[in-house]
Amino acid sequence: MVALNIMRKSFIIALFVAILFGGGYFYYTAQAVCPVPLSYSIGSIDDRFDMTTDEARVAVSDAESVWENATGRNLFTYDENGKLKINFVYDNRQQFVTAEGNMKQKLDATENMSDAIKDTYTKLISQYDELKASYQDRVQAYEENLDAYNSEVEDYNKKGGAPADVYASLSKQKKELDTEQNSLNELSTSLNTLVAQINDIGDKGNVLISTYNKGVNLYNQAFGNAREFTQGDYSSSVINIYTYADKNELRTVLAHELGHSLGLEHVEGTSSIMYYLIGGQPQENLAPSDTDITEFNRVCGNTTLLERLKFSIENQLSYLVPVK
Repeated sequence: MVALNIMRKSFIIALFVAILFGGGYFYYTAQAVCPVPLSYSIGSIDDRFDMTTDEARVAVSDAESVWENATGRNLFTYDENGKLKINFVYDNRQQFVTAEGNMKQKLDATENMSDAIKDTYTKLISQYDELKASYQDRVQAYEENLDAYNSEVEDYNKKGGAPADVYASLSKQKKELDTEQNSLNELSTSLNTLVAQINDIGDKGNVLISTYNKGVNLYNQAFGNAREFTQGDYSSSVINIYTYADKNELRTVLAHELGHSLGLEHVEGTSSIMYYLIGGQPQENLAPSDTDITEFNRVCGNTTLLERLKFSIENQLSYLVPVK
């Protein structure tokens, strides 16, 4: 059993684990060599999967190439009348996965908005601190200059007045002090405006955090408990796909069930395609593990170098466009 950790930073959720069943085990040992190439066709696709037949074919083709590239053999081939039918069956399992995915997207979007607001809030705080420090320094200098000016004026008033040149100098100082006072008043207004912006964005951030936390609680209640269910199965030349979260997961489920269609059994190792639980397999670069290949060789036999070379050449030629 594998528990998936899907939420970031503030909380951890043990998501569902999905079991990949291949049907009963009794039919595997009946075949010593797998019947390849195995022809398949796309059967029924529930409209709620929002998938066309062509898109389903591409998905299956991606999954079959996982085995064929690793083994160097042509294992599967598409045929409209192919005996192996691949169906996409929509039920409460896919509803659950879709609902979980939608809610997680909303939580991620809220978290991203909260992070953006936090960045803006931090920048505003830094701007405020810098502006406030400058304001305080200028206020201190202004008050010192004002005290010196008032003291000098008081001294000359006691003496009956100031000489003309001193009076002119004092008048100039007075204008400079008035100008600085006006500038400080404007700077104080800017600081107050900045404080209002900080408080406003802080309130918005708090609302988002509250919304996010409520969403997390709802998410945990709805999806936080680990659970097991079948994502796909194979039986009697029919593959049924029930649920998947994204294209990478669909490829893994299909590759697993295609392995069963060849007669492969479940193997050990969470990274193995034929492991009975999904979650530990590589998402981007899916490939059979050594244990998968051992099981494949047990059922389908080893390939020779000549067979692998032949398959590689045929695979490359299939991409060539004939010259008209």
